[in-house]
Parts: sequence; C-alpha cells; structure tokens
Amino acid sequence: MQASRLLAGQLNAVNFRLHDVVGRLEPEDWLRRAAPTTNVPAFTLWHVARVLDSTVQMGMRGEPELIEAEPWTSRSWARLSTGVGYSIQEADDLAALVVPSEIVDYADASRSATNQWLKTISDDDLEAENRVVERVTDHATYNYPANLEAMSWIAGRPVWVVLSLACFAHCWGHLEEIGLLAVAARASATER
Repeated sequence: MQASRLLAGQLNAVNFRLHDVVGRLEPEDWLRRAAPTTNVPAFTLWHVARVLDSTVQMGMRGEPELIEAEPWTSRSWARLSTGVGYSIQEADDLAALVVPSEIVDYADASRSATNQWLKTISDDDLEAENRVVERVTDHATYNYPANLEAMSWIAGRPVWVVLSLACFAHCWGHLEEIGLLAVAARASATER
C-alpha cells in the first residue's frame, strides 16, 4: 500500500468526524463555554479547518492557502491564522463570526485539495524533511512566538509525520474535544 493512500484515509476520517460532530450539535452549543478557560466549539471547529488548510497548502506545498481565494477569503471568519496564541476574547470574537456549515464546506474543499496533492507525491516525498517551520518563518502572518513555539516539534520531521500528527491526530483530538465540551456545557446549562 502507498503511504499517501493511508494518509488520505486518515484525513478523510478527520473530515467525516468533523461532519459528524457538526451534525450532532445544536445551534446554541457553538458559542457555549464548558469551563472558564476552554474555547467555545465554534472557535475550535474553525481552528481544525484552518490547521488542515495552512499545514498542507502553505506549510507542506509552499502554495497559497485555500482561505486566500474565493469563496473563502470574503467570509467574515477568514483569517490567515490558526488561532494559536489567541486570548479567550480574541477566540470568542472570531467564534461569533463562524458559520459551522461554511466551515464544513471549507474543510471539504481542503480535504479535496489535499487528496489531489497526495495523489501526485511519492513515498520519497513523504519521507523527506518537511519545510513547515521555514515556510511559517517566511510568512509574516504566522511568524510570531506562540505559533513558532507550538510548531517547534515539527522541525526535522518527515512530511508523513507532520501530516499524521498535526493534521490527523491533532485535529481528531480537537473534534473529540468539541463533542465532549459541548455535552458538558449543555449539562451545565440545564443545571442552572
């Protein structure tokens, strides 16, 4: 089996889980906080979609991100950022602009673009050292201490490791977090 097919399967699973999580939440769940220091689900959903786009398009490929073109760039939630280092207030302000169905469409577009790219690369390409940190450092919007610190573990790792951990495991974890925190927030709201 080709490694690129395995990675495509992982990223497809993240996308399917994203659809599942979005489908299970009620409109009021998106902006309800489960605990004082947690992000609201709308922000975390946006973060997942942004990580998938920025890591692959800008970080791996060295290409413009999907968010930089229509129909995404004109969305009120469009930012050249993944939200790393945002304060709670900054995250809440952005979350208030998020339309979950638009984020799902954006994530679908990112999955499609990534799958097309994965069809064009070899196992040798996947074994090569990634250039994400170099590209982030060259990109003014992403070159700030909190983001660089969050990405420090990526340096020197093969492309497949970054895809598997940053795009699959990291995003899957956040999707599970959304589901758990939304249920906790809903339960807390009914107790009041």
